[in-house]
Amino acid sequence: MSTISEIELFFPEKVFATEDFFRVFPEERESKTWPKLGIDQRHIIGDDEVPSDMGLKAAQQLFEKHPELKEQIDFLIFAGHERDHYTPVTASVLQAKLGLSTKIGCIDVHQGCASFVHLIAHADGLLQIGAASKVLVVTISTLTRQFHEGDKSNRFMFGDAATAFIVEKSEKVQFESYCFGNDGEIRDNIILLDGGHRNALCEKSYEAFTNDFGQEQIPAYFYQNGAGVFRFILDRVPKTIDEALKKSNLTRGDIDYYLFHQPNAMVLRALSKIAKLDEKKLIIDLKNHGNTVSVSIPILIHNLKKQNKIKPNMNFLICGFGTGMSWNACVWRT
Repeated sequence: MSTISEIELFFPEKVFATEDFFRVFPEERESKTWPKLGIDQRHIIGDDEVPSDMGLKAAQQLFEKHPELKEQIDFLIFAGHERDHYTPVTASVLQAKLGLSTKIGCIDVHQGCASFVHLIAHADGLLQIGAASKVLVVTISTLTRQFHEGDKSNRFMFGDAATAFIVEKSEKVQFESYCFGNDGEIRDNIILLDGGHRNALCEKSYEAFTNDFGQEQIPAYFYQNGAGVFRFILDRVPKTIDEALKKSNLTRGDIDYYLFHQPNAMVLRALSKIAKLDEKKLIIDLKNHGNTVSVSIPILIHNLKKQNKIKPNMNFLICGFGTGMSWNACVWRT
């Protein structure tokens, strides 16, 4: 059995407030859509900042508060789209910069908005087979670097952040009832077409075209089909909630809090209605940082811990969903 024992957050210094957004896009000031998303500001990584350094700072904050943990880490998992090098893995870079033992395992995981349950499953599995006793997980997101300057929707919703947390053995607390899903046939709903090995960057990468959804897309920049992603969430996530509850022999009434990836408040409220959840149990916490991709669920856990709302004998249903198109869930019994 395992639990998250300690967790720290780090946000870039630069803030892009909603008022700043309206200065860039004054024609959007009277729109009724933006207030429904529940976001007042987001943090943006600076032009001269290295993405993994955010994770480094989050981990350093953790060890400053709990210095004894530094000698106890025996595995490091790094999660983020933005790697330091093609090779080696960024986890190995962080191992050296943090001054951790050379007798630890280091891996990178790349999964975006749905990554948290994958990370917990990886760490939990290492603990279960006796390969580790304390796993340091470092997650970052600097997706804002991939947006076109004229991309109103994504520039409003997304922010950058990092977390570092410890997954360790527990006599009682456990993660269970893992559920995973992926439908690569609809992967084009969230995609950055060019810049990888399949489509190298070229002059045409920066030219807009009309995609199969009837929308304008620029291959060199991040693209999200908002309507398609919305339908995907409302279709797949309620079924995954039911699956996780069935595996755990729990009902909706047994769940104390739902900890879901945080795309925006409007999506989460719609999901709550479709999945027939008690909205008071669904945590919505993105007002001050927006959609932080792989960092969104760790932020929820950090803030609930800070508020002393994670107590013994509680049940949390955790759910991630996004690029891939992927979805997953698990139950955390404290």
